[in-house]
Parts: sequence; C-alpha cells; structure tokens
Amino acid sequence: MNRRILVGITSIIIVIILLGTVYFKQQDVEPIKIGGILILTGSGSSWGLNSHRGADLAIEEINSEGGVNGRQLEIVYENNIGDDPRVAVSVFYKLFREGIDIMIGPNWSESGLALAPLACDKKVLMISPSLGVAGFNEECDYVFNLWPHDSLLSVELGKRIYDDGYRTIAILGSQQAWEQEQSYAVKSGFENSGGEVISFQLPSKNEVNFSQEIQNIIMVNPEAIVITAFIHQAEIAKKIVEARVTLPIYLALLDVNTVTTAEGSLEEAISITSFTPNQEFIGSFVNKYGVPPDIGSDTSYDAIKLIAKAIEETGSTDPTILKDYINQLDYYEGVSGNLVFDGKGGVTKVYKMLTVKNDVIIAK
Repeated sequence: MNRRILVGITSIIIVIILLGTVYFKQQDVEPIKIGGILILTGSGSSWGLNSHRGADLAIEEINSEGGVNGRQLEIVYENNIGDDPRVAVSVFYKLFREGIDIMIGPNWSESGLALAPLACDKKVLMISPSLGVAGFNEECDYVFNLWPHDSLLSVELGKRIYDDGYRTIAILGSQQAWEQEQSYAVKSGFENSGGEVISFQLPSKNEVNFSQEIQNIIMVNPEAIVITAFIHQAEIAKKIVEARVTLPIYLALLDVNTVTTAEGSLEEAISITSFTPNQEFIGSFVNKYGVPPDIGSDTSYDAIKLIAKAIEETGSTDPTILKDYINQLDYYEGVSGNLVFDGKGGVTKVYKMLTVKNDVIIAK
C-alpha cells in the first residue's frame, strides 16, 4: 500500500514538473509587447501614420531575423486622436493595465507634456519619435525623445533669416505649447543676429481664422513673415496669398501634408528640419508602402530598433534596466541620422534647410 502511494505521489510530482516546464517555456516565447500612442486620426494624423509605418517596418525586420533573444516583438497601437491630452492619458492607462510598460509616442507636445509625469510615476519607458519640446524628455530619466528639440532649430532659423538679408520680420504663432516655444526661439535667433521683430503675435491655440493677424502684419510691412503656427500654417499661407501679400515666408516646420493642404500657397517658402532619413530607409519604406516617408517614420523605426538593442544587450524587459542602458549611450547611429544624446533623454543631430518648388519639398 505504501509503495502504491509513493508511486502515485512521484507521478504527481513528475506531472507538476512537466506542466511547470511547459508553462515557463510558453512564458519565455511570449512576444515582447510595446505600446504605441500615436495620432492616427484628426489633426496630426499624417505624423501618426508615418510613425506607425516606421515602427511596423522595424518590427517586421526584427521578427524576420528571429526576434530579440528568441522572442518576437508585438506592438499594440492606441489612437491619440488629434493630439488630445485627455485621450493620451486614457490610452496610456489602458496599455499600462494590460501590462505594457514600454511605449513609443506620443507624436506632439500637448499630449507629451501630459504623459511624461505619468511615465515617470509608473516607471514606464517612453520614447517619442517626433515630440519637439525639452519639457517632455527632461521630466525624468524614463522618457526619451529621438526628435531634436525644435527650439534649437528655430534659433538657427532666426539666424538664417538674418543671413538671408532681412532686417525686419513678422512672427505669427499661437499659445499652443510647441508653437509658442518656436516663436520665441526664432525671435531670439533673429534679434541676437541684429534684426528687429516688428510684429509678434501669439493668438489663442484655438484660433482658426487669423485674418486680423494677417492684417496686422500688412500694416507694419515687414521684409519677411515667419509662421510658427504649424497646425494652421497651410490655412494661414492661403490667407496671405488671398491678401495679395508677396513677402518671403519662412516656416519653423514643414511636412508633405502641409504643402498639399496649402495648394500652392507655400511655393518657395523656406523651412528647417530634423527629418533626415538615409537612402536605405527611404528605399525600404517606399518598397513596402509605395509612398515616400515623412516626419515620424525614420525616428519610430529607430525607437523600435533602440528598444530591441537595449533588450538584447541587457537580457531584460524591465523598463528601469532598459532606461539605464539607454541613458549611458553617447550616440546612436540610426536610419534618421547620427543621434547624439544630451544626457537628459534628448538628442541632437545635423539639420537641413528645405524649400518648396512646384509643391514638392526639396533640400535648399
């Protein structure tokens, strides 16, 4: 009788061990989930779409090569409709409740400034592909930004306008966080070079008309106009043309969607950009999607690749271990360029000047 009991107990132990082994093997091969908080509809959706495509391209390449440490990557996207901070916070908590503590996004500043404190509090690794303000990544060392701070480029734009021979300018922005920061940065660069800003207007971030602001510019007769109100700059450009103003136009930021929406109103406008994808990435992107990449695509690709490298090198998916790995990097050579880390979660890299010719953005 004792022998039978012993055999039975032994069998049960063996079954438990086998089941446990199968369970832990299944755990080992479960995909590594990454959250994506991107603008997929509403204002800014072209950035979200490009970020989505760039991230997918990176994940497809990584998984086709066996994944990371034997595990596939999987990304769970959430729509941050129109860069609404309330939506961003809601989907952040949704992803976090699902056990996802590694995320890319968001795309724009309003949502980024709302999410950064949450990422810090919950110890979530968060990497934005396109958010241009320092207040995001400098919130804590869990938050990173692979798009250089646009204010640095806006200062350079102000200097460039002066170097182009203009001595008086009008700046039209808004009180939206990013647009306001760029307005002051252009002003600083231009005035420190010796120029004079004779019209500086920051209407409400909810302003959509801008007719009065354009009339104010006409009254002071500047030598050039700088539009830092990115969200509505296509509409502003149309109104400038309708008012028969032929002054040179400079932009703090420019993308394909803006040029398309402007319908010829931005011809010969000049801008500055951190969007510098290499030719190999452009070719891969066009081959997969049939269209050229735009802002957000190359840096989302790099964000996924950087996360994968951190996981591979550390052997961990713990956000604290991963953020420590990334924070000790001096630079990262990605498809978006040679990214030099600033020690605060941000990066710098070589920028380029752009202009519009026949409704196409080209290097200047």
